[in-house]
Amino acid sequence: MYLMNMPNLREAYVDVVSSDILQYDGFDDGYVFNQLKHLNLCVCKEESSNLLGQILKDSPNLRILDISVVKDHGTDERNGMVSWNQPNFVPECLLSSLQTLLWSRYFGRQQDRDIAVYILKNACHLKTATILADTDEHDVPNLQMIKELALSLRTSVICQLVFVEYLN
Repeated sequence: MYLMNMPNLREAYVDVVSSDILQYDGFDDGYVFNQLKHLNLCVCKEESSNLLGQILKDSPNLRILDISVVKDHGTDERNGMVSWNQPNFVPECLLSSLQTLLWSRYFGRQQDRDIAVYILKNACHLKTATILADTDEHDVPNLQMIKELALSLRTSVICQLVFVEYLN
């Protein structure tokens, strides 16, 4: 795997293809993406939740976070992230810069809820959180998804939580 220092990176689409990225010594704590403003992360693979935590930690100026599941990524689509190990401390971007969360194909599984609730609870300047709920994939009722997130604590008093049903 090849990963290079990109201090001027402003926008990135990240798709985890292999678990090797989490074992790559150069990415553990040495990379800081100071200029990254927009991250689109595909969470189809097991390792993607850990990568999300690492990138949040290393992107202090992140303003837009798109979390997505690409439908044609094959069998891992049903499995996706296995668990969310929340960071030991709240990443700087959640405290100071994140304004927009867009989650495409939100399934409402425990690991999805854990991440969404963590972001809502800690993103101090979040203006909009848009959740495109996919109730067909994992049989989680849409109303249940809405209630769980709507009732969760939000640090940002101006945050608008928007739910849209994902249509296949």
